[in-house]
Amino acid sequence: MQELDVKISYQCNNACVFCLNKDKRQRKVLPPEEIKRQIEVFAENGGKKLVVSGGEPLISKYFLSLIGFAKQKRVSFLEIQTNARMLCYEEVIKKLKEFEPLTFLVSFHFPNAKLYKKYCRSDGFQQTVEGIKNLVKYNCHFGINTVIMKQNLPYLKGMMKTLKEMGATMIQYRFIDGKNVGKDYEKFVPRYSECLSIIEEIIRENSDINISLREIPVCVLGRESKKHLAPRLNPERLNLNSNRGLSTTEEIESSQFVFPDCKNCSYLTTCQGVRKEYVENYGAKEFKPTVK
Repeated sequence: MQELDVKISYQCNNACVFCLNKDKRQRKVLPPEEIKRQIEVFAENGGKKLVVSGGEPLISKYFLSLIGFAKQKRVSFLEIQTNARMLCYEEVIKKLKEFEPLTFLVSFHFPNAKLYKKYCRSDGFQQTVEGIKNLVKYNCHFGINTVIMKQNLPYLKGMMKTLKEMGATMIQYRFIDGKNVGKDYEKFVPRYSECLSIIEEIIRENSDINISLREIPVCVLGRESKKHLAPRLNPERLNLNSNRGLSTTEEIESSQFVFPDCKNCSYLTTCQGVRKEYVENYGAKEFKPTVK
């Protein structure tokens, strides 16, 4: 199924120091008329799924009009990527329910307000918690996205317990990008070997939760963890943002990921590779091609 990922705005009610898009926050965004034109072309060509991301899309004054337009053009499925702070308001949830079927991917990276404020640089922790509870209350389909970094590694097991208590049933662990932490790369980005034992323990102890792993090379995963590796992004996914216009998943991945010593690996076609910055900072000794 063809997808279109639209970044309505790079503005956000958080200012996460590890954000993939923090260098774009002041960038001008596409006007809503251009976004609607691209949605219309996408729909006319048989596109069925619209992913709305940012920044924080729910703070955009154009958000409801854009997803309403997409529904008018018979785009069947909506995915909203959000920090869930706006979802603490029940009237927002009720309004969004009118656009079903839709799903939410909610960012949740820290276990308490203190760490949230330090690294997301806002007082939004309780709003995010209430937003998740509202998603459960109103029977919304959603998953959690947790970025793995040194700052939350000691808390991941406890965070899983908290999320389960709130009613989450799907959690995606995504390895930190690291591109925008600059000279603090080693302060934020763990080696894969530092975090995999923790992830594997979480998987063993939470068989009742749908756990997926992203941006982790296949060769560093254990046998059981490999079963939880998320599929590569849809090759039919188009990405619309202000500086590049439309770009494909393949174009984005080829500019960000590399395959060190991988040409004979059995997983070459299914593995996303490893981010360039990781190899530049830590080398490639962790990665061993799997040859059948």
